[in-house]
Amino acid sequence: MEKAKQLRALLKQESIIVVPGVTTPLFAKVAEEKGFRALFVTGAGLANMNFGLPDYGLITMTENLELVKRINDNTSLPLIVDIDDGYGSPMNVYRTVKEYSRLNVGAVILEDQKAPKRCGHFEDHEVISIQDMTNKLKAAREASLDPDLVLFARTDAISVNGIEDALERGKAYAAAGADVIFIEAPRTLEQMAQIPKEIPVPTLINLVENGKTPMLKNCELEQMGFKVVLYANAPLKACIKGMQNLFDYLMENGTTDGCDGTLLIPSSERHELTHKQFYMDLQKRYQ
Repeated sequence: MEKAKQLRALLKQESIIVVPGVTTPLFAKVAEEKGFRALFVTGAGLANMNFGLPDYGLITMTENLELVKRINDNTSLPLIVDIDDGYGSPMNVYRTVKEYSRLNVGAVILEDQKAPKRCGHFEDHEVISIQDMTNKLKAAREASLDPDLVLFARTDAISVNGIEDALERGKAYAAAGADVIFIEAPRTLEQMAQIPKEIPVPTLINLVENGKTPMLKNCELEQMGFKVVLYANAPLKACIKGMQNLFDYLMENGTTDGCDGTLLIPSSERHELTHKQFYMDLQKRYQ
């Protein structure tokens, strides 16, 4: 479908793809307006933003599917959608990918953690066997209703068994049909440099502020050979911080007067993001 083709074209370009995480349709609109070329729908962010829960696999496939549909309907950009471990066995993966692929999202990321899965920058991970994960990847590829759907495979093996096992898994997952490999949470610059050198398909790096992976600039990551860099939950954290600052101002000053353009975007910008004028015109047309 069209968004998957867009993403495949981006992956063929020389420059790195900088991908912010989005958790609501409005976040997607803001990111697209700012010029990003693809968006990441973060499982952790969906759980945090929409359910007030941590990233421990607590949200069901159908709950996330509805949220992804709303986001996807509000952007023309391809989405890279976090589907965790596929919500179960290869049979569950088959149904999950079938449902997501009919939405024209662009891509899905499937990971090799044992349930209950958790954020890659948490502790106490466990991973399934390479064979079990390759079976999931094969199920995902077979199930997709979109022949162009981009399949990302993520491994959390560094946290469990170290970098060599993670690299072995990355190669096996690429051989099983993954288009892009995501080795989560490398600890050192040396580990980071190994990944794009040894993996035979494009690679993704996920940067988490104060996380386990060294923070490099996008140009440095591009020089290393990474093709995609995620800032999965930075927008969500910025949103929370912005609200905290506004609430502090309101409590201290007893008003929000004077906040427009600093702590608040002007109402005109909000209305533009939500296409208010279009719906006003629509109403007039049908009166």
